[in-house]
Amino acid sequence: MKLFRLSDAHSGRIWLFRIASLAAIFALFAAIAVFVRKGDALGAALLVATVPVLAIAFAWSWTGSLFSSFEWAKRYVQGAEGEHRHEWYAFKGQRVRVFLDESHRPWFALNEISFLLGLKDEKNTFRHYGPHEYGTPKSASERCLSESGLRRLIKHSAHPDAGALGTWLERDVLRMLRNRQERDAANGRKQEE
Repeated sequence: MKLFRLSDAHSGRIWLFRIASLAAIFALFAAIAVFVRKGDALGAALLVATVPVLAIAFAWSWTGSLFSSFEWAKRYVQGAEGEHRHEWYAFKGQRVRVFLDESHRPWFALNEISFLLGLKDEKNTFRHYGPHEYGTPKSASERCLSESGLRRLIKHSAHPDAGALGTWLERDVLRMLRNRQERDAANGRKQEE
């Protein structure tokens, strides 16, 4: 059993606050010693009473209360639409939601891609696309384009940002998703050992 793994941010945060709580307790003991030297028994007694309370607060609720707003913001940013979770990536300041299907393949929210490439007629544009390129996957609540559907759209688009969108797709989205899958697979192998 490992006490601390650098790849686990939550574990690192817990250990950081454990160390901070230990330092705070030593600082309180030093303050108690100062009060005792000065002859202030009431101040020393109050500090002695606060040491266990602060130790519990630092070790238990401090991490939860301090980071709960960040966790809420992370869930909001990553997104949850009913049972459908998504991530988002920014392309030239515009948000693009990405839903992952059960095989961890990305599906891109069509209304955001349409906005980026100036598409008006959805039915006419995607009439020759197959269900593996265009549709509503189980992981999403709206029409989406798969990776191959988005590549096909970019290839045939005359929009000036189409080339940049293709570069963004490869460098910012797919590379990050692949790296995450490789990291998760490596962590899974380490946990099995």
